[in-house]
Amino acid sequence: MTRTRVFDLQGGCNFRDFGGYRTADGRTVRWGRLYRSGVLARLEPQAVEQVRALGIRAVCDLRRSDERALHPNPTFGPDVRQFEWDTTEEVSPIRDRQFAESSTAAAAHAAMLRMYERIPFIIQPRLSGVFEALAAAGEGAVIVHCSAGKDRTGVAAALVLEALGVPRAAVIEDYVLTNTSVDLRAQLLTRQGTGVGMAATAEPMLALAPAALDAVLAAHPGYLQASLAAIEARHGSIAGYLRDELKVTAVLLARLQDSLLD
Repeated sequence: MTRTRVFDLQGGCNFRDFGGYRTADGRTVRWGRLYRSGVLARLEPQAVEQVRALGIRAVCDLRRSDERALHPNPTFGPDVRQFEWDTTEEVSPIRDRQFAESSTAAAAHAAMLRMYERIPFIIQPRLSGVFEALAAAGEGAVIVHCSAGKDRTGVAAALVLEALGVPRAAVIEDYVLTNTSVDLRAQLLTRQGTGVGMAATAEPMLALAPAALDAVLAAHPGYLQASLAAIEARHGSIAGYLRDELKVTAVLLARLQDSLLD
């Protein structure tokens, strides 16, 4: 059976299934249960219906409070639970001095590496909530999303795949798929104010030099590797981080593996 990895949804951004990967022990992550995406607020009505038809039971919105207020999600139905967090004290990392002063691709790349080292700890409650959403969905499907579906969502999806036993190379492969599944520069330029990436609005990114902007919009494998390396440096392993920081118990992990693996 042919499965759809990348969905071409009217008004969508980087919507795709991150199932189908083989685990180290020979099982396969089930298709049709795990979806990742960028902003959902601009989905056309027909696209909203397409998403509803996927059997969604939970939407895990990793955006900050200000992003959600500017671009609220559509309603996917009374049976769909929305997971979101109060982040009124949080400021977009794209507004940090390290980005504002990035005039070259190398400088922006270095700033992105530093940002990715911090992501697992900056948004720890939301990453913990992703696993709560997976448990709450039962046999239904879950959408994990932010604005671009690359940075925060990239780390979250990677942690889910790691928890399920998918080898690191395939986890990175899923992350870099953003580079071919969506044109984030076009999203940014044609939908100003959408807040592609971790910016509250488009303005901080539009002020970057073109080469620096390219580095910020890219899904470079080194970015995700920086997050995973930071986790392993602090906790010894991804499993240790899941257990100690995200409070993913052995019982919950076993439940998720039984539910999401064939």
